[in-house]
Amino acid sequence: MGPNLHVDLDRRADHAVLRLHGQLSVRTAPVARRAMLKSLFDVGKVVVDVSRLQLANPECVALLPSVLNTAGGWPTARMVVVDAEGVFEDAARRVHCSDLLPFYPATEAGVRHVDDRPARVRRDCAVPADPTASATARRFLQEAAADWDLSPDLTEVAQLVVSELVSNAVEHAGTSSTVALELTDETLKISVRDGSTTQPVARPLDMVSFRGRGLPLIDRVSRHWGILDHPDGKTVWATLSLVPEEPV
Repeated sequence: MGPNLHVDLDRRADHAVLRLHGQLSVRTAPVARRAMLKSLFDVGKVVVDVSRLQLANPECVALLPSVLNTAGGWPTARMVVVDAEGVFEDAARRVHCSDLLPFYPATEAGVRHVDDRPARVRRDCAVPADPTASATARRFLQEAAADWDLSPDLTEVAQLVVSELVSNAVEHAGTSSTVALELTDETLKISVRDGSTTQPVARPLDMVSFRGRGLPLIDRVSRHWGILDHPDGKTVWATLSLVPEEPV
């Protein structure tokens, strides 16, 4: 059977402390996932102590930010990790997710900082391949922008970008897509992953139409943009600056 995973719950007035013991592996991950999600849905603020938990492999640490994302992400769900020896934080750094959750060496520090925003906040949404796709994506972005207190100007530009990217996925890829938003102190990154390997084609910029303005619009309003190829599709992404850049 191999090592098991056990969960101790300490429910407090406005948060919960979960202490995980044993080993986190592919086999035991569902136990940890259910416990963390239940506490996040019940209380909204969770301190997860992994100091007595072993990692079967570094990739398993990705379960932690995945759970936070599934629960709605910050600030809807707030979670910090207590990692006395730094094992989980080191593993998270190796798999590029250490900035999605705050790590602290002791429970008291975790409790004090459970409301703090992580360095990188992520939220995603599945969008169908139908005429409602762009509207669904814009509503999703509006909700995140309100939760993250983004400026009206940035929100308006971000809506244009997500509408264009999702429209491309529906009209040219012909598949459903996943919209992902990532917020840092400096940028908002908008990514749309679809199920087609066909590359988008730049079209003339038409500023009159609300959508269908092509990649030239993305190039004009974003700090950077690009295309990431996958064996089963692609991701088109763009980053927007939170603070307008000063003219040179």
